[in-house]
Amino acid sequence: MLASLCALAGAAVALGGCGASQIVDPVARAATVTLDSSGYKIGAVMSITGGPTPLTASVSGAIDTDTNSGTMTVDETVGGQRLRAPVIFSGLNVWMKSSAVPGAAQRAGGKPWLYVDMSKALGSVGITPLSGTNNPSQFLGYLHAVGASPTRVGAVSINGVKTTEYRAVVNLNNYAEQNNLAAKSISSLESALGGHSLPVQAWIDSQNRVRRIHVAFPECVGGNRLQFSMTMGIYDFGSQPQAHIPSRSTVYNLTSLLAGESHGLKLGCSSAG
Repeated sequence: MLASLCALAGAAVALGGCGASQIVDPVARAATVTLDSSGYKIGAVMSITGGPTPLTASVSGAIDTDTNSGTMTVDETVGGQRLRAPVIFSGLNVWMKSSAVPGAAQRAGGKPWLYVDMSKALGSVGITPLSGTNNPSQFLGYLHAVGASPTRVGAVSINGVKTTEYRAVVNLNNYAEQNNLAAKSISSLESALGGHSLPVQAWIDSQNRVRRIHVAFPECVGGNRLQFSMTMGIYDFGSQPQAHIPSRSTVYNLTSLLAGESHGLKLGCSSAG
């Protein structure tokens, strides 16, 4: 269950952010244009390998940027066990169908939804959420902080849409400065990554919108040297249906349990580890 919910966050330490003004870099500018749209659909594939229970997942969903909410379907395999779950999110609040998680329906007393406040769950491992959302598109926020001029790779057609591929490196120190964050706010992320930078690839269309993003990086969590990878497509820009938040009577709150299981989880690897 812990692995499933971490996958929803894009990885245990993958937390994106919001915009910055006066952006001229083509990749950063495209991030702003994309995040300023009223909404879009996403389709992503991701994996976390190197740990005791490798995880692969695909995510599809619709995001309403005006309300910072949406719906997703997560289809993942954790340690050989497959899980397919409908998910609703609003900011850092996440609801998942209890029937989709083995053994969860009984623990939930028959309530159809599981709920997690990700700000508290992540806080238990010392991670301060850097944005007010929790879905794969949070990675777009990092594109505001590319450390140097991105490299233009060339033209690529994605589902019939002409795009230009760029490669860039996100500078997390720049990210903190642009968003007026204290250095300690990203220290846990940097500890897990083992550095201050994050390589990315972005595919941008003629309207300066990000159509695809790819990130791949090592991270150290719980003494394990992991490798996280995600490729996300973005399409159908425009207004999206608003998510219907489950009523409190239908929800079982898993936040305390998840926070308890995660408490003390070490981020970062020792030089000898």
